[in-house]
Amino acid sequence: MPPYPQGPALTSTQEKLLWDNDVVRNLTEEQWKAFGQWVGANDPTPLEAKYWITKENDLDLNVFSLQALALLIKHAKFAYCGQSSTTLEQSYTEDDLIVRKPGFGILLDYMPDEKDRFPILFPDDIDDGWNAVVLLIRECCMLKFIDELSDKPRWWEKINDSEITSKWKKEALAMDWKSYLKYADFTSAMTDACIQELRIKADLYEKTGLVPVYDYSIAVLKSDTIMTAELAKSLQEAIKVLEDIAPEKQDWHPGSDGKVLDLVHPSLWPLTYGRSRILLDRVIGLKDAFTGEGQAVMIRTPTVDGSHGQSFSNSSKRFQWLPCDVVLDPATGSVKIASYINNLHPQEHAHLYPIIESFIKKSLPAWDVLYRWEDEFAVQRLQTEEAILDCQAEENVNCGCKPWDRPLGQNEAPRHPYEPGGEEYEDDSRWSLSDIDEASDTVEFCEGSRDKSLSDQDESDQDDSDQDDSDPEHGYFEGSQRKKLDEAWFKSTHRVNVPDADPKADGYVKITPGDVKTTGFFKDKKQIQVIVKLANIHLTPESPSYDGGSWHTEGQLNEHIISTALYYYDSENITDCTLSFRTNTEDLSDEISYKQYEHGPIYRTFAIERGGDRQQDIGSVHTKAGRAIFFPNLMQHRVSPFKLVDRTKPGYRKILALFLVDPAIPIISTSNVPPQQKNWWDQHRLQNGESLADSLDNKVSVAAEWPVGLEEAKMLRLQLMEERTSVEEQEFSVGSWNFCEH
Repeated sequence: MPPYPQGPALTSTQEKLLWDNDVVRNLTEEQWKAFGQWVGANDPTPLEAKYWITKENDLDLNVFSLQALALLIKHAKFAYCGQSSTTLEQSYTEDDLIVRKPGFGILLDYMPDEKDRFPILFPDDIDDGWNAVVLLIRECCMLKFIDELSDKPRWWEKINDSEITSKWKKEALAMDWKSYLKYADFTSAMTDACIQELRIKADLYEKTGLVPVYDYSIAVLKSDTIMTAELAKSLQEAIKVLEDIAPEKQDWHPGSDGKVLDLVHPSLWPLTYGRSRILLDRVIGLKDAFTGEGQAVMIRTPTVDGSHGQSFSNSSKRFQWLPCDVVLDPATGSVKIASYINNLHPQEHAHLYPIIESFIKKSLPAWDVLYRWEDEFAVQRLQTEEAILDCQAEENVNCGCKPWDRPLGQNEAPRHPYEPGGEEYEDDSRWSLSDIDEASDTVEFCEGSRDKSLSDQDESDQDDSDQDDSDPEHGYFEGSQRKKLDEAWFKSTHRVNVPDADPKADGYVKITPGDVKTTGFFKDKKQIQVIVKLANIHLTPESPSYDGGSWHTEGQLNEHIISTALYYYDSENITDCTLSFRTNTEDLSDEISYKQYEHGPIYRTFAIERGGDRQQDIGSVHTKAGRAIFFPNLMQHRVSPFKLVDRTKPGYRKILALFLVDPAIPIISTSNVPPQQKNWWDQHRLQNGESLADSLDNKVSVAAEWPVGLEEAKMLRLQLMEERTSVEEQEFSVGSWNFCEH
């Protein structure tokens, strides 16, 4: 034992840190006492203590670290000054902290350099936020076709059958692509490229179980083989202990109309600043989760340095989801959950932990691919540097590239001087010349003015379709015969040159089976953090449909979630459902050339909407039972509506969601925060022969408000949800397309 008196402030970890210091071991009891009395009289900082103790005892200035001195001061305040744990809780400083995470010893808005972390989606005053390239309409159609083909049974075998692929090509060319995207088409070269791309991906899928879809700057990975039937069955059986409970104990997610049953959800008992308790100097594991409560102190509201501006309004200074720590073996790829999963009891539900470990292990190759995607595997199939109309009118036509430059037919009356194309007509700028079939739409320019077409005029100018075309007030209106002829001629003689696909799909797939790791994930990280969620959606004949979800990303910025794994491990009697994706894009106005006032070719080339924001819809993936889907948090996602197949019977779908925290930014986890669930501690006390009437522990009797009861936890959950809803609304309000005139 060390020669100094033992005090309750020192944990075994702290004692070991002091005992390992040779100088500490050699201090006499008199020296300890003198130091304690001096601390009581002066309340020094570690640096002040360093100068005093080395000078008084004729020691070298560098024999004590500031960390050791912080522990020396802490011990002295308990051993010689009688300071209570309550006082300590109110006065702990960063010098007391051995465990340091963002929001606890490190600024909440701490971020490594961009090259050392995963990108963030939403911009701030320093970081522009991550942006994808803007997809052309044709590439969007190719991505859709590839996803649908890779949903076909045993597609990886059929893709090499020329008879089958010929049929697929014919089907693709015959599809009504304009019902998918307004200006879409599908060429023979596009079908050849998609088939060839899938042949490459078939080899990847057979060897790794993963197929990238909607892959370009980012990607979605899907698999129908990674989650084996045996693994899904094991989870179905193990989860019954959470499902088969009394109705009054079931936790139906707020706002879900009694349809979403939360089995494990991170919004219940999250880290709550100013409420939760955290360990200063040690971590806890699965076996000792219910120890250390005497040394846990209330975590204060974190500070930020403000240098990240707007994006850190997306960080919460009130709440944080708590991940569990997961230990990886870089050599073997083995996985071990090292701290309790929040809201999944580490002892009562211990049988679920190995199963969830298996799912985490299954997720690692996909997560690692997504982690490296932008640097190693990003592709862009179709590119263009311009969006300009190609005039193909006859040479003898005096064409100024306006619809009303159409040569009149032999039996047509001359144009009235004041109608478009007439001798006295002057205001050509009102027309969106290259997008005449959408003349009623408006286009926003740099100056903030709007392009007004004839169809924007008062209804009194266009409400009489029987008027003669030569009538200056009524002859040229939306739907008039002359206007229709002008538009038809214009569209047939003015086309946008859009690049076609390479039938060989050269460079369309960069990832190979050898790129998918089985060990050494995330640059050989030995530990990661994962947030776990288990939820069931239940439909009944009385409530037969689910309305779908809203666009969102996972978590808030201070949770640093970078990827999601979704396992659809069970479903019954529900219709098909999809998961849709969209993301932020670069600013096209700086990337392409176009003619002044002619924005129509842009909207005929790129899959963006006139007047819309710079978020581009990417596509949707089917979420059938047995499927696993992996995607980065650079994508917003939304669940589509679904309903009962047979409305006389109930139905359900069951989902395991795993959220990966950026390995470069470990956050406060369940290894730092003892369980907060009051019912867990009540059960723990009973198992240890304690009476519920007794104090939980003498060390925490001063904190009667801890642990947290269910009623308060649900109240805090509502506050957390309200905060996140507000943040999502702010996040998704991004810049709109603004094609400046030049």
